[in-house]
Amino acid sequence: MAEPKSINFPNDIPPTTRVYTPGSYPEKGFQSINGATVRIRYGRQVVDAQLTMTFEHITAKDGLRIIDNYYKVNKNWNFVDFGNFTGLQGLESEGALKLEIRQRDSVSDPPKLRWRYAKPPAMTSKHHDRCSVSCEFRGFLDG
Repeated sequence: MAEPKSINFPNDIPPTTRVYTPGSYPEKGFQSINGATVRIRYGRQVVDAQLTMTFEHITAKDGLRIIDNYYKVNKNWNFVDFGNFTGLQGLESEGALKLEIRQRDSVSDPPKLRWRYAKPPAMTSKHHDRCSVSCEFRGFLDG
């Protein structure tokens, strides 16, 4: 299997809304017969981060570009790169939320999470060649 590649999200389609959930630490809880509970953490990295973006009133052509990105990313288990101008438009240039979504401590650090589509984008046709697209992404740590 080929090494996963970074595929840029379309850089000129700003999202209308963006919902980010940071995820959690991988851990498992165990409960004994007497009711005592023990939790074991299996790592130091947060996993299962989620990012949902909605694009309202965009052209059908732009909607199809997002769907094309979905195919390119999923064809060979690639991942989405949300660079400074690819899906993260509107956030402060090097602000805390942008660094959090990219899972970096500083601008020069490589991203820790690799974003992949959690499910196919949903495209709703509106009128006069306009549509809305909703995308859900999940952040993975590749070993």
